[in-house]
Amino acid sequence: MIAIRRMSAITLSFVLSFVLSGLLCEPGVSWADPAVPSWPGTTINGSAVPGIVLPLEDRSTMLDTVEEDGDRVLVIQGIRKAGSRAPIHVHAYGGITCVLAGVATDFVEGHAPMTAPAGTCYYMPPNTPMSIANLGTEDVHLMDTFTLPPWAPTITILEPGWEDSEAFG
Repeated sequence: MIAIRRMSAITLSFVLSFVLSGLLCEPGVSWADPAVPSWPGTTINGSAVPGIVLPLEDRSTMLDTVEEDGDRVLVIQGIRKAGSRAPIHVHAYGGITCVLAGVATDFVEGHAPMTAPAGTCYYMPPNTPMSIANLGTEDVHLMDTFTLPPWAPTITILEPGWEDSEAFG
């Protein structure tokens, strides 16, 4: 959310190796205070997020390991179908999403909606309500990377009626 830029395969590889090596934070130190904010409704920045709430399709875990410092590194990938979106949620420890194919639109509280085309990655700030939508006609292939304590959930759903975080993360 902080910035999007087109990345070459080499740059993407560097970013992922940087994340996976735990260099984004000191060993044993989380990216954020894991307190989950309360959220009053179904909007981001006062507007409804477009799209139908659906979980990722063809979701799979690419990497799930606990490092020597105790942090869990999790990389998942999946397909966000055309016209669908994630429910409003937070990631207590933040994360990085890379768009491998298609065009995603990210909605984050406090930020303007941001379009992320294939070949770009963006940072998901911790404890910040957000949703990602596929507003196009083609499916979006996503890869999410998280570094968090082994006991922590990757996602906490805030949107009423969609609290089953197991289906979404």
